[in-house]
Amino acid sequence: MNQTPQSHIPKPPRVPTFPSSSRVPESAAPVPVLHAAKWPPDDDGLPPGPGFPSDGGGYGGGDDGNFKKGRFKPIYVILALAAVGAAAAIFIVGGTKSAEQLSPKQIADEKKNTALMPMAEALPKWRAWAKQDDVPKLQEEGFTQLAWAKDQEGLPLIIKGLESADHRVRGTAATALLEYGSPAADSAKPALLKALQDANESDRPQIAWALASLHEPTAFDEVMKAYRLGHLAKVQRLDGNPSFDPEMLASMVPLDKLATLAGDESESVRQLVATVLSRNADPKWTDALVKLVSDKSVEVAREAAVGLGKIANEKAMQPLLGALAKADKDSRQKFLEALRDGVGGRGLVLALKSVDSSKRDTEKFQTKLIFDMLKGLEDPRSGDLLVEYIARTQNPHWKTEAALRLAEIGDIRAVPTLGWRMKQDPLTLYSKDLDPEYRMDDNERVVSARMLADLAVLYPDKRPEIRQEAYDGVYHWIADKPQPHANGLRFMAAADAKEALPKMRGWANPSTPFPKEGQQEFPPVWATAQSALRYIGWMQDPQAWPMLENQLRRRPEKVDATMEALLQGGMAVMGMSLRAVGVGAAHGFAQWGDSKAYPNLVKYIEDKQNNEQSRIEACFSLGWVATDEQMKEVVKKVHEFDKPDPKTQLIRGCFLETLIRHPAPEATAGLVDLINDKLDLEVRHQAARAIGFGGMTPAIQTQLFEKLKDPSVRNDAALALLVGGDEDTVRRTIATFNDVDPAGLEELKVIYNQSFGYWSDKNYESGDVARWIKNAHAASRVRVRDALQDWPKLILSRAIQGIDYDNGPHSITRVQMRVRLDRDARGADDKKRANAIAMLKFMGEKGVLMALKSEQGAWQEPARQAFFELMNPKLTVEALPETKDAKASAGGNIASPR
Repeated sequence: MNQTPQSHIPKPPRVPTFPSSSRVPESAAPVPVLHAAKWPPDDDGLPPGPGFPSDGGGYGGGDDGNFKKGRFKPIYVILALAAVGAAAAIFIVGGTKSAEQLSPKQIADEKKNTALMPMAEALPKWRAWAKQDDVPKLQEEGFTQLAWAKDQEGLPLIIKGLESADHRVRGTAATALLEYGSPAADSAKPALLKALQDANESDRPQIAWALASLHEPTAFDEVMKAYRLGHLAKVQRLDGNPSFDPEMLASMVPLDKLATLAGDESESVRQLVATVLSRNADPKWTDALVKLVSDKSVEVAREAAVGLGKIANEKAMQPLLGALAKADKDSRQKFLEALRDGVGGRGLVLALKSVDSSKRDTEKFQTKLIFDMLKGLEDPRSGDLLVEYIARTQNPHWKTEAALRLAEIGDIRAVPTLGWRMKQDPLTLYSKDLDPEYRMDDNERVVSARMLADLAVLYPDKRPEIRQEAYDGVYHWIADKPQPHANGLRFMAAADAKEALPKMRGWANPSTPFPKEGQQEFPPVWATAQSALRYIGWMQDPQAWPMLENQLRRRPEKVDATMEALLQGGMAVMGMSLRAVGVGAAHGFAQWGDSKAYPNLVKYIEDKQNNEQSRIEACFSLGWVATDEQMKEVVKKVHEFDKPDPKTQLIRGCFLETLIRHPAPEATAGLVDLINDKLDLEVRHQAARAIGFGGMTPAIQTQLFEKLKDPSVRNDAALALLVGGDEDTVRRTIATFNDVDPAGLEELKVIYNQSFGYWSDKNYESGDVARWIKNAHAASRVRVRDALQDWPKLILSRAIQGIDYDNGPHSITRVQMRVRLDRDARGADDKKRANAIAMLKFMGEKGVLMALKSEQGAWQEPARQAFFELMNPKLTVEALPETKDAKASAGGNIASPR
């Protein structure tokens, strides 16, 4: 079987191109944000009065309270927004004196000016607003900001707000209490109970849900009334995120009382009972769940299936597997999704026993569906059952798939099976008649090698055992092909396989003659050399050091290897080869991390006849070898290369890439002067990133905040603060855009989006990622022209979820990140735990969060909340800039000339 290793086919440069001007692409234009049952309404929102259609009983009509269906369709949201606009045109403030006191513009200016204040100065203003019952808009804003700050002095003021004559103010006060939670806000229960007695349709859902969230049992019947009518499913937090959680509702009363409603005539109530009993999954609820799994409603039945899957004893499994076997295609999919989201990986592995094996195609389809779901979940609790499955199955493909699922959750028990699979050629392993699709490529071994490398990184103390199980298979795979796959080389480096060094040296420095001018065919050995040079540097082979140095000097003296020159005169093949060895040597030095490489890399970077793309990668690598003192020299070079010609500007931008990769606040402090309108736009953006990524002192934050007043450099100063500032400064920074043309904010989105793409282990270890998340969260609590700024969270979340494969020296893969975050979440360090759980939510790691919330420990409640927020995202449609190239390289923040 012929194999063409993808990693050695020459590719275009893996660096994104920045916009050549500050013009924002049309794709970044804003679109409406849709909010479901928004509370509180915006400043131009609905007047006091019913928030839901009245049915004469005080609660209004509903949709039977199905909490799985409690979302408005977009068309209804659009119609509602139109109604809001019409209502605003005839708005009269009832029962207040706000019209007499302050105009809408004065209120808006007051909010805007206070948002620009430091937190210490803003808190007294917000407390004053919270007392100001004659200006409800400011009072509601005061409640909101005090709640977000979790201000203890503000809590009594919010509780007092429950006595307001304005039902909107009451609704906001009740919603604000959700931010404090129980037990902090338990003192509000009496006031909430009193407010519930004379609530109307506009504030009763918020008050009822606040009581549910504070676990007040005496309000259960009233809360259930609101639930039956579908109102609780539409309650939102202050920032527009969904708030309804059935676990909160269930926590108001003992489960025995809730279980008595299993035969309720309301489908939504039966669904609630099935959901809550399933989440507790005590064997004593088996009979109730067996009854519910046969419910006429698929929604009820699938929730009950979750509980039976968790109980997983013989009594529970028989009706569960029976329900799965009898379900039609669509219903089976819903059952499996319920098991995935409710039980997790264990439920899906158990569901393999329900696969219909009567027809080969049906068996293959149903098994694949389950393994694909396992891949999307990555639940660490599925490990034991996957090991059992591997032991009993005879099918080589599903055995391999199960081992890959094990590896993806960081389970080292995957190694023997993956090591076995590396020895198997797909042409001999699979039948031409029965499994032709598995013979079409060698992807199973490509992925298996990558997983083995990840496991070797995650378990350094187990590397001897990993080599013993997998070395022979991987070595045979890479040595048996015309050119080795990069994943095989990566395993050799990660597993510290010294026995492979002779072969690695040959790949890194091939004996094949270097291409000559005019040569038309690219020798693949030089593409292989790029990977081998990196990995032999990772292995820190003493014999490899001079090899790395020599590759940086490979360009003949009279040869111009720049992109422009390579397009002329038959130099393309030589240029591609020079680029390959330049990138490989630079990455090898980066993996090695020895400062002795500093002068070699600097000389290579400053030679204007070397290939621009490989020089950019050398600048990236320089950040991994330079000492803090050498980083100060890099800052000097950034200032020295100040001529306006493109070649000099490329060197300046290139050295800024170095400063991004090596945080050194003392060094990056010298870059603030580059945030000026005399410099090239791309250089300014890169300088802003270097300041933000490099570390920021309070003095630098103050200087940058002043630069926000200058329209010509505002976005660069804002970018630096958004990446490197503290949360309070970020909040104030975003607030400054209230007075800026909307196009300016759209441009900031673009350059912020272009700042993420490469993720290193150091980014996580140093707390950079945690800071970026906190800053994005702080920005989401700021209103610009009455709209909360969710875009930093959306962009950052999208970027973090893009972490998947190794994409350069010191990069971290998703498997590695997942396992490290799981470990930190379970550790004793409170700060690391909080940061890890926040990152798991941003990454969309449902399986790990499910595992954490199911186990007793300090991590359980924060993981439960994070999982709820992940599964119930804010209904937001917002235009974001296009993502960076998925293949963006390590040094991927600056563009090279075309």
